[in-house]
Amino acid sequence: MKTGLFVLGHGSQAQEADEIFSNIVEMVMNITTFDLVGLGSLQISKPSFEEGIEDLVHRGAEHIVIVPMFIFQGNHVKYDIPEALEKIQAQYPAVKFTMAKHIGADARIASIIEERAKVAMAG
Repeated sequence: MKTGLFVLGHGSQAQEADEIFSNIVEMVMNITTFDLVGLGSLQISKPSFEEGIEDLVHRGAEHIVIVPMFIFQGNHVKYDIPEALEKIQAQYPAVKFTMAKHIGADARIASIIEERAKVAMAG
C-alpha cells in the first residue's frame, strides 16, 4: 500500500509564509519514511487542501495521513478540517484517510524558543 503524508497549513497572503511552509515540507520529505509527501493550505494559499490531496491521490497514495501544522486546537482543527476531510473522503472512497493530532504543545518548540532567545541575547 502506497502511503502519503500530507502537511496541512493554514495559508496566508504573505509570500514569506508560503515559502517557509514549503521549506518545512521539504525538510519533512528529507526525513520521512512515507512513500509520498504532499502539502496544502486550508485558506488563501495554493495548493488548497483539496488540490493537495488530489495530487497525492493521482500520484498513487492509497492511505493518506493528514498532519495539521497548527499549534492550537481552534475552530479550524475542531470543525473546518474534519468537515473538509469528510467531503474529500466522499470524493475518494477507495483512499484511506487518517487525521493526525495537530502540532500542539511540544518540547521541541520550547527548545526552539529557548535557542532563539539565547541567540537574541548574544546578538
